[in-house]
Amino acid sequence: MKSFYLFLIALFFIVGSINCERHFDEPPEYSGPRVKANISITEIKRLHITNNFEKINDDLIIEGIVTANDRTDNFYKSIVIQDSTAGITVRLDGFSLFNIYPIGRKIFIRLKGLWLGDYGGMIQLGAGVNRSNPQFPELIPIPQPLFDRVIIKGDLNQNVLPIKLKIQDLNDSLQSMLVTLTQVEFDHSDTAKPYADAVNKQTIAHTLRTCGIGSVYVRTSGFAKFATVLTARGQGDITGIYSVFRTQKQLLLRDTSDVQMNGLRCTATGPKQIYAEDFSTQISDSLISIPNIKNVSEIGGKFFLSKVVSGNSCAEISAFATREPIVISWLVLPIINLDFSSNEVLRFSTKDGFDNGAVLQVLVSANYDGGDTPWKAKWTVLPAVIAKGSMNGYPKEWINSGDVSLHHLKGKVHIAFRYEGNDPPVQNAKLTTTFRIDNVVVTGN
Repeated sequence: MKSFYLFLIALFFIVGSINCERHFDEPPEYSGPRVKANISITEIKRLHITNNFEKINDDLIIEGIVTANDRTDNFYKSIVIQDSTAGITVRLDGFSLFNIYPIGRKIFIRLKGLWLGDYGGMIQLGAGVNRSNPQFPELIPIPQPLFDRVIIKGDLNQNVLPIKLKIQDLNDSLQSMLVTLTQVEFDHSDTAKPYADAVNKQTIAHTLRTCGIGSVYVRTSGFAKFATVLTARGQGDITGIYSVFRTQKQLLLRDTSDVQMNGLRCTATGPKQIYAEDFSTQISDSLISIPNIKNVSEIGGKFFLSKVVSGNSCAEISAFATREPIVISWLVLPIINLDFSSNEVLRFSTKDGFDNGAVLQVLVSANYDGGDTPWKAKWTVLPAVIAKGSMNGYPKEWINSGDVSLHHLKGKVHIAFRYEGNDPPVQNAKLTTTFRIDNVVVTGN
């Protein structure tokens, strides 16, 4: 009987332990904040009357994806958001907003108690109105302590594709929207200029225009991190936030990576000649003497000569018969200004004769002072094709340099031909190759 009771007690504990086993449900997947928009950005902007301020008293919520912030300091104390209908600028009294509201983050904004206003016609959202100057009341940014109460952070990495359009298609419905303007270029007077005045912290507006009718200003703050970057010289696409100031249409850049303008300028029908020299004005077998061209001997006392071969004029250089242990000679072209063109290309032709290893290079410098000591400047070798290998005389055909791109260069530059050879007593150590140069041309759009 005792064994029977022990069996019942054991059975009781087994059943109890089974019945008491807890089953935990897996937590639901994160589905974003428990808040939903009940009005679109377009609808809320319709509540605003230009040059007025409107307080929002209803429990309204908008949602949008951040398309611009203060990461490059071109948007001061503000972020820009847009939904599928429109965009709006939100004024926030804080710094480094990009850490909280990075581009691509979805946010929800509780509008009750906030205000609508505009600055020069540009509709904005803020926390109140500063009427200390009755003639110029202004919207007050949302204070930082209210950020989390008013703004609910949503998912990251939400992609917003810019709207592609022509300048002439810009209109007020696109305010604060991310747009890409196609087939545009900076005005001739605004190419290769700093986006803004970083020294005096002054905002600058550069004119952007199209091949047809229409223009818009690219406005950049003097505090922008890219203020010292130079504007593009070519033609292409540019992306930014569309803005207005009174009657002016403006584009605000987020960063210069949004500028893709490397194409041919639409103002030209084809490449134009920026510089050309064929040495045809020179007397044969005389030193090259052309205004603004520097013909300089660094070592060895050898200069570039003019040569006429079969009626064709060219420049020639060789260390032959100098009896010098080293010969270095320079032919430096005049200043070439690349500020008013794009897609520049250098072309020239060369021949080599009795080639035994001397070297001819073509170089470019942005800091050569035009003096008689070019070797003191900083020079970069350009990847041009130079004739070589003609050991028993001169070839019949000239060797084309190929299209040597200068597009990566800006401002005023010098191009130079540098020869290096020698003529020591030992025959098999001589480097006396003769080089001829002709038809030097720089073109661009």
